Amino acid sequence: MNPNNIQMTSVGNGEDHIIVEEPMDGQVKTHVPLNVSTSQRKLVSNENSQSAIPERLKSLNSDNLGSPSTKFHQIADRRDEFSRTVPSSRPLHLRQRITKLFSRKLDWPAIRKLCKDWFKKPLNILLFIWIVCVAVSSVTMLLLITGTLNHAFPKKSQRDTWNEMINQILNALFTLLCLYQHPQRLSHFNLLLRWRPEDISRLRKAYCKNGTYKPHERTHMMVVVILLNLNCFAQYALCGLNWGYKRSKRPAVVVGICLLVAVLAHAIAGVYCMHSSLGKDYDTEFNEESQKNNCREQQC
Repeated sequence: MNPNNIQMTSVGNGEDHIIVEEPMDGQVKTHVPLNVSTSQRKLVSNENSQSAIPERLKSLNSDNLGSPSTKFHQIADRRDEFSRTVPSSRPLHLRQRITKLFSRKLDWPAIRKLCKDWFKKPLNILLFIWIVCVAVSSVTMLLLITGTLNHAFPKKSQRDTWNEMINQILNALFTLLCLYQHPQRLSHFNLLLRWRPEDISRLRKAYCKNGTYKPHERTHMMVVVILLNLNCFAQYALCGLNWGYKRSKRPAVVVGICLLVAVLAHAIAGVYCMHSSLGKDYDTEFNEESQKNNCREQQC
């Protein structure tokens, strides 16, 4: 079409107008340019920004305002994924060696060698002496309580004196054991909070069966370590009651509560360690392969 044969007519006023093209051959074509005023542009931009603000708030609420339980599970899952990458060692503990010996016919030479190796360590000798003292004191107190030794101690005052003496001996023995073990338990609690690769390997040797990876091992170890520390604190409270009060003025209810907490905390920790995932066997072939792959990726 020849532009010289076109007649253009503008209809409307202001910024919004329509241009009408009237060609000379009689055909009419109209073009409507999209001319929007500045006030209308501001209105559209404000509406878009207002619609985007709730979406941002929703994303912030979903990311930062989650429930504490959800955050706890997310942290636990991340810790568990991190512990999968740490290689496991399989040391042969004393308990496993004993189980291996008694799983077949008794091998007395091997048992004697095991006992000799065990008694070579001074700490094991002290532990054996402690076990003997606890056994003798416990049996003597049981005989006094049941009245088996009434003929040897006919007077009640004598029996009460011996009962208190044995009670103090047992209290001292268990307090000494807690004083020996408590620093290690506090150290394990600190390792659980740090959760570094070298810490994971050390904790697995102490609490995991065969020293290998277990599902959600950090959470289970935390339960066991907290119970063991509770056992120590309850024993300290019991020791303070036994040494701070005379037998006649000692609060029996508080003594019973401290004794019950000390015994149950240690017992529950042992049962939990055996029956949770810490004391079970798992197929670690897949875990070992994933650990090797992760090590290769880190090296690359």
